[in-house]
Amino acid sequence: MKNILTLLFLTLSFLGYTQERIYTNANAHSHNDYNNNIPFYRAYHQNFGSIEADIFPLKGELFIAHNKEDININKTFAKLYLNPIIDELNKSPERKLRLLIDIKENHLEALPLLIKLLQPLKSLLSTTVAEKQLSIVISGNRPIPSDFKKYPDYIFFDYDLSSNLSADQAKRVGLISVPFTRFSKWNGLGVLTTADKQRVKGVIDSVHQLRKQIRFWAAPDTKTAWITQMNLGVDVIGTDRIEELGVLLKNLSKSNYRQKGTTQIYKPSYRSDGKSGKVKNIIFLIGDGMGLAHSYSAYTANHGKLNLFQMQNIGLSVTTAANAYGTDSAAGATAMATGEKTNNRHIGTDTSGKPLKSIMSFASEAGKKTAIIVSELITGATPSAFYAHQTERDESVAIANDLPEAGIDIIVGSGKNIMHSSFKGTSSYEKLQVKGYSYINTMDELLQSDADKIVAILDDSITRTVLNGRGNYLSSVFKKVTTILKKNPKGFFMMLEGSKIDGGGHSNNLPMLITESLDFDQVVGEALRFADEDGETLVVVTADHECGGLTLLDGNIEKGKVTAEFSTNDHTGIPVPVYAYGVHADEFRGIYQNTDLFKKMLSLLQSAN
Repeated sequence: MKNILTLLFLTLSFLGYTQERIYTNANAHSHNDYNNNIPFYRAYHQNFGSIEADIFPLKGELFIAHNKEDININKTFAKLYLNPIIDELNKSPERKLRLLIDIKENHLEALPLLIKLLQPLKSLLSTTVAEKQLSIVISGNRPIPSDFKKYPDYIFFDYDLSSNLSADQAKRVGLISVPFTRFSKWNGLGVLTTADKQRVKGVIDSVHQLRKQIRFWAAPDTKTAWITQMNLGVDVIGTDRIEELGVLLKNLSKSNYRQKGTTQIYKPSYRSDGKSGKVKNIIFLIGDGMGLAHSYSAYTANHGKLNLFQMQNIGLSVTTAANAYGTDSAAGATAMATGEKTNNRHIGTDTSGKPLKSIMSFASEAGKKTAIIVSELITGATPSAFYAHQTERDESVAIANDLPEAGIDIIVGSGKNIMHSSFKGTSSYEKLQVKGYSYINTMDELLQSDADKIVAILDDSITRTVLNGRGNYLSSVFKKVTTILKKNPKGFFMMLEGSKIDGGGHSNNLPMLITESLDFDQVVGEALRFADEDGETLVVVTADHECGGLTLLDGNIEKGKVTAEFSTNDHTGIPVPVYAYGVHADEFRGIYQNTDLFKKMLSLLQSAN
């Protein structure tokens, strides 16, 4: 390590490297690229920034091979690398590439041959005075540092920290490569030991102080190892698993999230939690697509705080549809709203299309006020399953026409831009007016309304994503609506959905998924507060299904940082957690079908009278 101290003259201040840097495919290195079934092109079209080729000089030609006995006369350096590089870089003037050339033997013969071959590429080659599209870095059997100056200034050298360098010699260093095994015997699973981590981090920091990039060779080639290297600040991540690393890096901006601040949570009193007694109010909260990994990612990002994780009565809901292992929101919500499994895409009907009675209707018959609040279209699959009866979730006009007959007291969601025409000038709208509903189109009007029967169809901008500035829409509407509903002596049944968590899963967008989950969790906190103040309220929180197959690869609770990946952009069949708080919350423990949520809540509604 002391040898590299001779390079410190290069560093007056070091600003170029931080652990919070953004990694892209340009940080990827195709190790032993020539062993791939399609050399160069596989890595290049994954946008790798660095590609490695091993060469042997033989009879005035450079051949690609790892061992001399493997030389094939058809696999020349020019054919497999130089010619494709010229073609591709000329097509893409903005593209930059490092070609790491590992000379396996006799650099005195190989380098002159290489320089001759590079002549047609000179306009593309980076030099010590100008960075261009292609950087040539020589590794393996290379000259001693004192001989670097004998070669053109577009030839750079891979340095292994083995010797002292002068200032001029250091300028010719294009990369610092060291064996990972010199510092650790880690296999790439789990975590580095503290001692190994300190050693690895020490050499990385030392190289960065020299304003050079570092690559480890013979490093474990696993996702955990790649992420660990990125967390430690390694500049060039080597792999033989080109597509796997390429996809991970390509999606990194959508599969990483770091929360700077902390969203405050409510501390429950637990006074009525799990107690017997009358259930006057039921607050049913659905995080669309929200699996356990979604909630834990939000907990991690929020520095170890989540309202949801303060709920002590926990169960699991099996979400299978009648005709599929995995459910969609239509069938999943129908099961919870009616107590019967149905086919995917069905809204409030059984598998034959027969209408099913919703828990909203049962609640109304019990004298309770009812409400639906969503951060999506009011004709979306989840909300409509609680009031409509259609065999196709996309039949939005037919679904809207079912609303006046449902008897829901308050329904709030978006769709003004799309759905306005579905009500205005139609029998549906006229029926709502006849039934005494206030038809509302703005948040201000909603928050100021004294009406107890409301259909609020808001502009889509009101329910845009949190990342795009939605603000506290859900919490504000929840507080407004509960203020109206609690006036009813017999209580209420409310279904509120965090609708856009599902969108984060479908789009494989971790920042969206986490911010939507945290926004939904704020409503959970408000519901817990309401239950504590009321003493006769049951809060049930669950999901209609899991979406995205979210896997948490890495995280740091102290820093609020999460790294994840998705196995699909669709729903999965994995059971989802159920959390309950308040009176009779203990009845929601265990593992059961999603239809049992309806049965449990209905039993409590009916026993309250």
